[in-house]
Amino acid sequence: AGGIGLPPLRPVIREIASNRSMYGKLIILYGARTPQDLIYSYEYKDYESIPNTELHLTVDTPTSEWRGNVGVVTNLIRIINVDPENSIAFICGPEIMMRYAIKELLKKGFKMNKIFLSLERRMKCGVGLCGHCQMGPYFICKHGPVFPLWFISKYFWVDQI
Repeated sequence: AGGIGLPPLRPVIREIASNRSMYGKLIILYGARTPQDLIYSYEYKDYESIPNTELHLTVDTPTSEWRGNVGVVTNLIRIINVDPENSIAFICGPEIMMRYAIKELLKKGFKMNKIFLSLERRMKCGVGLCGHCQMGPYFICKHGPVFPLWFISKYFWVDQI
């Protein structure tokens, strides 16, 4: 997750935490511009206490007190140990970050059917009439906001669509 992309993923984290025996390893990657921009920091200790869970945080611009990773969140994908055949990736954040995250996940061996995107667009009407949230033939307000990459890949890479 990047920026304000963490909130849509919190229910997934909670589901895994509540039903831990049903899921494998949970790896949470989250980045923001500055340490002050990292939201829900009061939950990080809870995330770290979930069995078989890793939390990796990063910031673009650190403060003198910051002791964590520095750089964009997509850099964290390179350092994690994950089995792409038995893993699912959920991505939420700015579209530019998601594009680079997808590229890193594909390099790691993830298939498009194992990558899910939670998309946010400015939704004016909420029923697919105004077109503000349109991506190709799909409307994020009607058909999403969560899409498997294979489903919208053709349109996701096109700027201004």
